[in-house]
Amino acid sequence: MTKALPSWAYSLLSICGVVMVASMLVPWVSVFGDSYSGLGLAWHDNHWLFLVPLVGAALTITAATRSELTRHAAIVAGITITGYILFKFTKSVVLDGGLDSWLLFGGAGAILGGVSPRRASWRIVGGAAVLAGFFAPWTDESMFKLLTSDELSFLTDGLRVTVRVLWLIPVAGVVAIGSGVSANPKSNQTALVAGLAVLGSVAWVIGSFANLVLDWGAWSAVAASAIAMVVGVLASSRR
Repeated sequence: MTKALPSWAYSLLSICGVVMVASMLVPWVSVFGDSYSGLGLAWHDNHWLFLVPLVGAALTITAATRSELTRHAAIVAGITITGYILFKFTKSVVLDGGLDSWLLFGGAGAILGGVSPRRASWRIVGGAAVLAGFFAPWTDESMFKLLTSDELSFLTDGLRVTVRVLWLIPVAGVVAIGSGVSANPKSNQTALVAGLAVLGSVAWVIGSFANLVLDWGAWSAVAASAIAMVVGVLASSRR
């Protein structure tokens, strides 16, 4: 039998469920001055979005009644929205990407996996893979060629600065290699920062461009589902 959650968790999850349901009635996407609600997108474009109010309502009801299924409902809500977005991101950027994407993200994973002192060699391999994926001389669509071309000229000044955050990637690759050959006791933390810098810079750029299209309804639903998943997984059981 699932143990009861703390009182604050039920209250917070109830709010998350209400936000997920209400988010469908407000703009999710704004393009060229036109806004589209979550309900409109679900009806005309992406029927998957109908799951958002359904799991939100289920979360609200279970949390409000303090049902033993509340934790499960919270995790399902998180997986349905946040998990789906992460899957789509992984599929489009990593799985459907070329060798450069595989090297970049695989290298970042190796760096993070090498945080342990006994896996220092992973950092070296991971850093080298990140550098290879960034420069990727075998393709005309590498990050390096993008950042050194004139293709960014059409962006606003703010977005050009945002895209240039990607220059952190080769720096992180070099730092990861250095942490792998260093005897400094803080090299483990250095490797952690390097690995997160690779993933974080890419996520920052993608999020910045997504913010140009996604409106506050979409962001509120994502935030509510992420909070619900964290609470569902980490909240301690009430004794």
